[in-house]
Amino acid sequence: MRFKAILAAASVVAMGGAAQADDGPCSEWREAGVIGDLRCEAADGGAVIGGAARATEYAQVFPRAFAIFEDYFAPSEQKVALVVQSEVSAELTAALAADGYKPLPWIDNETKAAMLRDRIVAQVEAQTASLPEAQRAAVVQQALAKAEGAAPAHADPEMEDGAIAHEIGHLLFNRYFDGPDTGSADRTARYGSSAPDWLDEAAAVALENDAQTRSRYVAAREAYDADGTVLAFPLDTYLSMEHPLLQSAQALKTLKRGSTGAVMLSGDEADAFLEASGGNPAVFYRQTRMFIDYLMETSGDPRILNSIAQAYRDGGDLSGWLTQSGGENGLPETLDGLEIQFENWARARLAAISAAPVT
Repeated sequence: MRFKAILAAASVVAMGGAAQADDGPCSEWREAGVIGDLRCEAADGGAVIGGAARATEYAQVFPRAFAIFEDYFAPSEQKVALVVQSEVSAELTAALAADGYKPLPWIDNETKAAMLRDRIVAQVEAQTASLPEAQRAAVVQQALAKAEGAAPAHADPEMEDGAIAHEIGHLLFNRYFDGPDTGSADRTARYGSSAPDWLDEAAAVALENDAQTRSRYVAAREAYDADGTVLAFPLDTYLSMEHPLLQSAQALKTLKRGSTGAVMLSGDEADAFLEASGGNPAVFYRQTRMFIDYLMETSGDPRILNSIAQAYRDGGDLSGWLTQSGGENGLPETLDGLEIQFENWARARLAAISAAPVT
């Protein structure tokens, strides 16, 4: 019996200072009655609402994420509220919007574990309804033990912090690329901003921490060791493809779990979600991680993504940017040349870390 879990934000489709409890906007929101008795901590660039067990640690993610975004792109005026609940009420959403905050709903590890346990118990009990109670209980305990032994990576607090930074990156890039209004200008359903999905995802992956980065390279190395895979997608496909989770993320918006919220899927639901997505998002993420590192390392410019994003924002694309600026940045001047150089770079990197494991 196999169990897995997926956490997906239902609102992803586009239409370092010290934290202090109830500082700044927290007091205002509490007085307005929109956060109840939830803990609230202000942080540089945002606030954390709820998440008592790790609220201070969550708040410490903000200054690092905002600083990296400034280094790679530009300072951001976007404020983010990490709401550690599966849903954000309409009243809280309105209060946050009035103060210039974008809500980021989040299910913490403790809640994920409880939700996964409940789903496993319900699934096993349904499948063993004909067995005597003692046997059913034993099967449930075996399934729970197996699930605990194969705990997903997000159970690691460092991985969770990296995932939060990733989601903050999406919100900051949306504001950077499209301005303060929500959604893309043409109202087309998108995974994030109106930029190509690879670039939108690059902005998010770029903000991940070392733990997340290591996990990307470990996965890429395993694929390379298994069958020699270097790049999962040809470059022209990668640059033009939709995010693998776009269609499924749109479908989540139809679930009756709030228009702004996070959804936990496991077991058959998780399988159906991935099948409907039409692709493996982890493969997309790891190629994005390598593409970011290749561009920055080869050009020697940590702001290379900003230069490319400006070209897209001005109506251009990567091909045009390479023709105009590739040579001066130490990069090929054509997409064909870029693909060859990127693949060679990635092969050398993966071969090196296969010989010397990532630490």
